[in-house]
Amino acid sequence: MNIYSIFSGGNVKPQTHEKRMIRQYLIQTGRIHRFQLKTNINKESFQNIKTTREFERHVQTRNLFGEIFINLDMEEQVWYHCEFIVGNDAWISKDSIGIYRYFSKTHFGGTIGLNIFDVIEILFCGDEEAGDAFQNARNRLAKIVGLEGLKDEWKVQQFEKYQNNLVYIRGGRAELEQEYPEVFKFIQRYRPILEYMNSHKEEGLFRAFTYRDEHVFFTSTNRIKEKLGISQSTAARSVNMLTLIGLIIKIPHDKLPSKLLEISNRILEYRANNGFKGGKRITFYRVPYYDRETLESAEEIVKKLQAAGVWGSLISKERVIKLFGDAKAKEVFLADYVVKQADITAAEGDSDMQTDDDLLSDEDYDYIPF
Repeated sequence: MNIYSIFSGGNVKPQTHEKRMIRQYLIQTGRIHRFQLKTNINKESFQNIKTTREFERHVQTRNLFGEIFINLDMEEQVWYHCEFIVGNDAWISKDSIGIYRYFSKTHFGGTIGLNIFDVIEILFCGDEEAGDAFQNARNRLAKIVGLEGLKDEWKVQQFEKYQNNLVYIRGGRAELEQEYPEVFKFIQRYRPILEYMNSHKEEGLFRAFTYRDEHVFFTSTNRIKEKLGISQSTAARSVNMLTLIGLIIKIPHDKLPSKLLEISNRILEYRANNGFKGGKRITFYRVPYYDRETLESAEEIVKKLQAAGVWGSLISKERVIKLFGDAKAKEVFLADYVVKQADITAAEGDSDMQTDDDLLSDEDYDYIPF
């Protein structure tokens, strides 16, 4: 292994590949044993931290390397021999946004900057670790400094959004009928589907299912039909109407992040392996927070539909174009992505998002609605 090859491109932002190479190098050379935890870590200074985001911010803006590792107890901005790679120079300093990094520099100019989570991942998180590498590193570091049970702020925020929306859907807000009477009537008509789209348990919210930092999920009109006991055509028309109003949002297939595209590809692969010769790519959805902005917009759209005499089963792409324009119609009626043959290519690119293997295992595909 030529560990110095990772510096061939100059200054390196460490990705999964580089971190794995450094870990393998440390194991093969025995240098990994140089990294011993201190026995006198000041754990009390972390006890007021309650959430993952607080923790991430705190440990990255604090020179934690020397506080927890005996061999990384280095003065800031002072050059040392690198503890990771033989022959490199190293120093610890803040980067341009205030994050502390351990910098390792080759004599021919290449530099890599590791934050504290990168260091923990390299030293403690092997390939056998399941799930998201960053999450594993964060959990390991939290344990080292004596923290247990940190709450994931993203999960909390997303769950609170769904709970807020369900209160509106189930009639728990009197101001909804008073301030948005047409939306209120609309919600009564589509309540079962809206409840279905907003019913997500906190423990079931995974960061792999993220688009623009919002939780997303996939479903099909066939699954909605089975769950709610309605026809598939009714499910399809209802979903389109809810998308038009803005109470649910479809994610365009060409906008899917690599991990979601990979999941979508797995579903297509399942179809192909089970005899399907073609089919549309499954749709991912996002639900907005039902706040004043969302409800005011929905009220205006419902009123416009009523004024035009368009309601329920009368919704069509042509009518949406006529009333709201082509851009709006494209949000409601996504461009088809049709698989013409069983040739599924995995999404390219790498990501630090959680892979959620328990959701993506082969046996779980028996339960995916197609």
